[in-house]
Amino acid sequence: MKTDRRISLIISALAVTLTFVIAGSAQMVGGYKQIAKTDADAHAAAVFAVGAEGQKDGLSIELMSVQQAERQVVAGTNYRLCLSVTAGSEASMTVRTVVYRDLKGKYKLTSWTEEDCGGSDD
Repeated sequence: MKTDRRISLIISALAVTLTFVIAGSAQMVGGYKQIAKTDADAHAAAVFAVGAEGQKDGLSIELMSVQQAERQVVAGTNYRLCLSVTAGSEASMTVRTVVYRDLKGKYKLTSWTEEDCGGSDD
């Protein structure tokens, strides 16, 4: 009788532990997930962002590097990127940008802000 009770308690404890492990490791649905800085889709989104912002501001902006990249799958895909860029004769600057790519592959620049992205080098 005592052995059966102990086994039940052990199984219950393992079930609770397993539940927390699974819940903790699952990615939040709709959340951003870090991807490689060298990801081809992220690079294409970065090139689009630089071109769109340059056209909007009438500046020649050059992409130096992708410092961080994240992807969010929605009805399409959002790319949240940290980019090192140069604008005209200015020194390089860091920008955080979000680019949306719809299901047909059309890009839209959602945001572009000059900021320090916190320097994660993956």
